Amino acid sequence: MNGLRGAALLEVLSAAATNAGLALLVAAVLIRCLHARWHRTEAIHVLADGAHHLRWHTTRYEIHEEPWPHPPVPAPAAGAEVTVYFHVRDPHRWALTAPYRTTWWLLGAGAVLTGIGLLLPLLLG
Repeated sequence: MNGLRGAALLEVLSAAATNAGLALLVAAVLIRCLHARWHRTEAIHVLADGAHHLRWHTTRYEIHEEPWPHPPVPAPAAGAEVTVYFHVRDPHRWALTAPYRTTWWLLGAGAVLTGIGLLLPLLLG
């Protein structure tokens, strides 16, 4: 490869890495914005008549209780605190893990690709 072909290939690879990285960063931010109405709180494990429930305060200071159909084995003791993520406007939609937690992988991959794309011409040029 002569110098001109190598420089052109370097520019194409750099632009591709930068654009893919920026696209992943934008996707991560959009996914996080779509889950902006999810709130993290501490719930109390309630055991009543052999059924497991989680009870927490909503953002409007209302007490909300939901059945917990599949607690982990062994189940936490009654009165134990459990971290819960719930939708602010619809507290019936809840999860034990953050619904947006996979965005960290997108954010990390986007940052790495963008960094490679920006530094590639400097390191090899």
